[in-house]
Amino acid sequence: MPVLFYNLLLSQIRGMVEESIYINEVLETMRTPNYEGRAVTFDISWRTYNRHSKTGGKHKYAENAKLVMQEKQIDPHSVFALKNFKTSEKKKEVIKKNPNHYEHKTRNIRLESGEVKKIHYRYIETFNGKKVLY
Repeated sequence: MPVLFYNLLLSQIRGMVEESIYINEVLETMRTPNYEGRAVTFDISWRTYNRHSKTGGKHKYAENAKLVMQEKQIDPHSVFALKNFKTSEKKKEVIKKNPNHYEHKTRNIRLESGEVKKIHYRYIETFNGKKVLY
């Protein structure tokens, strides 16, 4: 009887491990660019929480999200760049403060709608359909 229980327990653990991913693998996958030098897309779900007002706990889900990162620039002499060139556009010089993502354990993700959300990576629950382990 104990051997049967042990085998059943092992099969459940194997099933759980196959459908899970560690947080360091999640962060690595998020920041690895694809072959074009652009951010990869992923599906992610997370919980909200506000430490100051002690509110949150809402479950959020995003499909085809991307990590906000500096992407590889398009060749200025490519056909795409020449078609979309506008002479009236001027680059705005914006001074941004350092977000200290490492210190605060946060990441900025761009949703499919173009909206940017800051998420605390300790509150990520699933990544590409896999449960996140810490």
